[in-house]
Amino acid sequence: MVKIGISVDNHFDVNHEDGFERLKQQAEYLVSQGYQYYLNAGDTYNDFTKSLAYFRALQAEVGDAVTVRFIAGNHDLVNGISYDEAQSDLDPLYFHEKTLAIPNTDAVLIGNNGWYDYSLAQLGQAKTDAEYAQWKRAFWIDRGIDQPLSDRERMQRVLRTTEEALIATDGKQRIYVTHFVPDRSFQVFAGDRPYWQMATALMGSQALGDLLGQYRVDHVAFGHLHFRDQPRLLHHGMYYHQPLGYGNKRLFEWHSHDWLTEWRDTLVTIDVPTKK
Repeated sequence: MVKIGISVDNHFDVNHEDGFERLKQQAEYLVSQGYQYYLNAGDTYNDFTKSLAYFRALQAEVGDAVTVRFIAGNHDLVNGISYDEAQSDLDPLYFHEKTLAIPNTDAVLIGNNGWYDYSLAQLGQAKTDAEYAQWKRAFWIDRGIDQPLSDRERMQRVLRTTEEALIATDGKQRIYVTHFVPDRSFQVFAGDRPYWQMATALMGSQALGDLLGQYRVDHVAFGHLHFRDQPRLLHHGMYYHQPLGYGNKRLFEWHSHDWLTEWRDTLVTIDVPTKK
């Protein structure tokens, strides 16, 4: 068996944690528990340069025992990176729009940051694209992200590059890792909270879930929506939504009061059989 670990929404800076101290504990755990791959699905820091430095340091700490890869969530993209850089192959560890075959297995890892197209919005077509975009610019952290195109156009690239990867890996056991929500069934609504009603438009895209179902993807891991769910069989595959989330005074989403405990408890594990 090949043991794969996937984590998301670690939010070191928001949680007032020193990731470069924590990574020593993480590395020890990953190695001691026999993980051979560790993927992070985004929102590590509010600055891409810090996220990149952290994952480089984590890879150096685990050495050859664990292969480390990461994608960017919206928080990672707020500072330290342009749109063009975010779409480029800027580092071997950066896994956006990349695939990685796992040797001696039929499995392949596929990474894509993802995005949103307002299709998960609670208010649906009662609001226009312009109104959702205007609200984002006024109230949402994503207003600081460099983006020379619309949200729908950005999401179209996600769908195109995802489909290209799925076609290229036909016949393989596919493990798809993204940051944003890929299916409306995971969405959480609150009719008495106008702020959240608008924020739901920025959670993800139903079109991505439909595409992953069309190609019968085996495993899908994501985050962004800070509610933890049990693994769910959906669209012919298992979907994993186990974000670490926030553990501060303003917003406390943890089950304990220790970041490392939360990281261990929300670490998704997928075992891939080796060829006989």
